[in-house]
Amino acid sequence: MPNAIRQNLGIMDATAFALCRDQKLPIKVFSIFKHGALKRVVLGEDEGTLVYA
Repeated sequence: MPNAIRQNLGIMDATAFALCRDQKLPIKVFSIFKHGALKRVVLGEDEGTLVYA
């Protein structure tokens, strides 16, 4: 079981995390509370952390 699920970090639900892991898809983790963060992520700018499950 991945660390994020085991530690109950609440970054995303366990099913979504498992699907990303199984398909070897990276996950971009960022704060939705930081002004403009979503826009920067969508535009491919340097925002958040890229995690490989």
